[in-house]
Amino acid sequence: MTRFRAPEAGNVLLGLALALSANAIFSFQDAAVKWLVADFAVLQVLFTRSLVIGVVCGAVYWRTAIPGIRKSRHKPALMLRAAAMIVAWLCYYSAARSLALADLVTLYYAAPLIITVMSIFILGERVNWARWLAVIVGFAGVIVAANPAGRPDLLPAGLVLVAATLWAWANILMRQISASESTEVQMLFTSLAFVVASAPALPWIWVTPDLFTFGLMMGIGCAATLGQYLMYESVRHAPASAVAPCSYTSLGWAFLWGWVIWSDIPEKAVFAGAGLILLGSIIIVGSEWDNARRRRFGLDAL
Repeated sequence: MTRFRAPEAGNVLLGLALALSANAIFSFQDAAVKWLVADFAVLQVLFTRSLVIGVVCGAVYWRTAIPGIRKSRHKPALMLRAAAMIVAWLCYYSAARSLALADLVTLYYAAPLIITVMSIFILGERVNWARWLAVIVGFAGVIVAANPAGRPDLLPAGLVLVAATLWAWANILMRQISASESTEVQMLFTSLAFVVASAPALPWIWVTPDLFTFGLMMGIGCAATLGQYLMYESVRHAPASAVAPCSYTSLGWAFLWGWVIWSDIPEKAVFAGAGLILLGSIIIVGSEWDNARRRRFGLDAL
């Protein structure tokens, strides 16, 4: 089993900042997709999103990404990760038709805990007490904020949990592949795989969008391009178990978009949950900051 050298401590905070930015961008994507899947098939949204990502990556990185895909020794791993993400995408956004945005994001937060566990057994990462505490506190905050166990319809919730497990595995594969493959190769390969997988269904599901929805689909693709780039780069600088708790911040964005778009007003429990999520983020950032300081000044041995 391949084991990976821990990233430099000074870069971990950069990785966390990139992950936080990526999750803010992905929250816009989630809100926009939830809006669209009410009238459009998930595969149509997936096709247009992935096509935009592929066009942008191909235009910007054609000199490196296309030859990189041809020469890649990790095509099976890239294909496996793409397949996991496609199924996760279909499960997650199919459930979006039945769940409020905050509930959707809440159930997704099984993923960081799964990533933390997988990072131990698959990547050989050493997960310290601060990362475990951040995951546990953050997940507790999600439960307090949205109470996912109290829902009567279990099928959409089950789809999100399947998606969370697959996304966790895809995140681990991303960490493994990133040791030797560039960000642009991974992005272009995945987007092309999505286009190829969804294109055959288009003649039966295609609904011509109006100007607004067409622009929204293009915006999802652009947002996904930037968000994916930042997320891929984040795992180059920080361990997967450190990056995972950063995704909890998307819950705050989910409540904001839910209020702006669907007039969903969070209850008082949301504030208590948000406080726990913030505490979890402070724990992980404070721990990494202290580790960086100690290594910089040679205090590890003290």
